[in-house]
Amino acid sequence: MRRDYFTCVFLLCICISLFYVCFLPLYFVYGGTVPRTFSWIEMLSSWIFLLLVFVVLPAYAAKKKKFWITAGLAAYGILASIPVWIMPSLVDKLAGEDASIIAVAEAYVLRFIYGMAEAPFAAITPVFGDSFAEALPRRIMPVVLIIHCGTQIFRFYRKAYIAEQRDPLKELDTTSRENSGKIAGAVNNVRQPVMQEVIGTVISAPERPQAPVRIPANPGATNSDRP
Repeated sequence: MRRDYFTCVFLLCICISLFYVCFLPLYFVYGGTVPRTFSWIEMLSSWIFLLLVFVVLPAYAAKKKKFWITAGLAAYGILASIPVWIMPSLVDKLAGEDASIIAVAEAYVLRFIYGMAEAPFAAITPVFGDSFAEALPRRIMPVVLIIHCGTQIFRFYRKAYIAEQRDPLKELDTTSRENSGKIAGAVNNVRQPVMQEVIGTVISAPERPQAPVRIPANPGATNSDRP
């Protein structure tokens, strides 16, 4: 179930990027730009995607400890960085006479990935400029990882500080140090009880009167009728 977060977030970013590619012309292409105007709907959508990728999802994943959401965003950032990493080496192969079909197909796929990843950030260029907006897809991975790691470190030290403040042994030790002088003074001021000694006093239990024993006057009279 947790790995579904990774798939959903990764595919969500790709679907939004493909939406721009399918319905709007590309502004950023590998090696340059194609100037055009941006509608207010496209600019609003680009700002929403910018906040979603760089603020909302990383903060939610860090707060709720959803690492797979962070991993999905980081994977999308890696995908957006692959064309910049590989294309410089392919340019030399494509410039030569021995360019293969595999190199041409690979360059086509990388150029498509580059345009797809850059498309959602094209409409913010009037505010930040081309160079800043062009580098945003490659900043997704480091930003989300820094937010996640920074939040976890802050949570760890915060829990340690709270646990230290709530330590019962520490509170008992502090209380005993603060009240040691008061307790010692109170003990000195307490009046000690004096036990009086009684010598020669004997207490005896009361005596009960014994019932008198009846003795018959003539013991033989009771057996006079016997032969």
